Amino acid sequence: MPRRVIGEYVRAVLSSGRNARHYLGGLFLCGLGQSIFALLFNLYLRELGLNDAGIGQILSKASLGAAVAALPIAFLFRRLTTRAILVGAGALTAVAYTLQGTLVAPELLLFAAFLSGMVVTTFRLSIAPVIMREVAPAIRPFLFSAAFTVLFLASIVGSILGGLMPHAFQGMTPSATLALRWSLYTACGLTLLAAIPFYRMSAGEGASEPGAEPAPSPWDQLRELAVVDWGLQLKLALPATLIGLGAGLIIPFLNLYFRDRFGLTPAAIGILFAAMQGFMVVGNLFGPAVSKRLGLVRGVVATQLASVPFMLALALSSSFPVVVASFFLRGGLMNMNQPLTTHFAMEMVPEREHAITNSLLTLSWYVAWSISADIGGALIQRRGYTEPLLLAAALYVLASILYALFFHRVPEIRVPRSEVEIPDA
Repeated sequence: MPRRVIGEYVRAVLSSGRNARHYLGGLFLCGLGQSIFALLFNLYLRELGLNDAGIGQILSKASLGAAVAALPIAFLFRRLTTRAILVGAGALTAVAYTLQGTLVAPELLLFAAFLSGMVVTTFRLSIAPVIMREVAPAIRPFLFSAAFTVLFLASIVGSILGGLMPHAFQGMTPSATLALRWSLYTACGLTLLAAIPFYRMSAGEGASEPGAEPAPSPWDQLRELAVVDWGLQLKLALPATLIGLGAGLIIPFLNLYFRDRFGLTPAAIGILFAAMQGFMVVGNLFGPAVSKRLGLVRGVVATQLASVPFMLALALSSSFPVVVASFFLRGGLMNMNQPLTTHFAMEMVPEREHAITNSLLTLSWYVAWSISADIGGALIQRRGYTEPLLLAAALYVLASILYALFFHRVPEIRVPRSEVEIPDA
């Protein structure tokens, strides 16, 4: 079974076209820089003397920036070429990360975090429109999953490198703050390199490319919004909002969780996060198999609910082996459904609403994350990590129940094996 699944993935990627392959290469470099930055930025802020509440405020501003940019970016994908958007986003992300690694005044860090959130979200938002445009319907489930898998693979490498970089740079400087800052600058450079494969993407290879036809006027865009099925959009967005609320309470602080509860070093935290990303890769590889077996709706609900006991173990257990195993399994199960939820949402709405739906899902998630990251930092500072973990688990359960209630009557969307015609490589 694993060999067959991997073989299907290889054939799908090889047959997906030049643009799709360059796109996956650019995503890998973006993910590499972002994972290094995400691993070390909290630790860097702690070295600057910020407390948990202050760190939470900065992280929440990054999510707020992503939420503010979600809808405008959707319309940019209608007006500009994919290449122009992604090349620009790679350059701007490097600038924003450089500012975050250089500035020390809290109010300036808040601004830089907001700016970075606005541009970094472009890469996640690009997955659905690029795949829906560039590849055939039979291959889309594999490419959705492959895009997330590429990001997770980048996170594995980035977590290992990010954990080792401060130790390497400390051989050049006695300052832990400078060692972390130089590591963050390295992440900026890797993110900037993503512009190269993005630039090599060409217009016209996929089904359509914005810029090849006149862009819709603002009046046309308003008319399109008027005919959107907002009831369906709300049903898709509400569970995503609850997941974002739960995730924001604890996920941004998990590196600090392992440092504070178990005294781990940056290198040990990096290895731990790299291993967790490995579980996410495995989960994503089996995402299409889950959708074939259970359907998209049942697959999303089952994987989310299965992750909850492991979150409870993170909250309540003091055993390091139990916590580590729960950390790995929670990450693999919870993130297995990311390509499933995105694919389901894209299949539920007309093609003209893909960008709007994708942006609304991202907007809902990031607004919720922004609110709860601020709350989570303050709650951790006052009460520790247990209560945020328990609240997050409860929100995940509620989101799963609502998803099942909203969509249990929808005929399960599967990709039958006979329809997946991927040429042998």
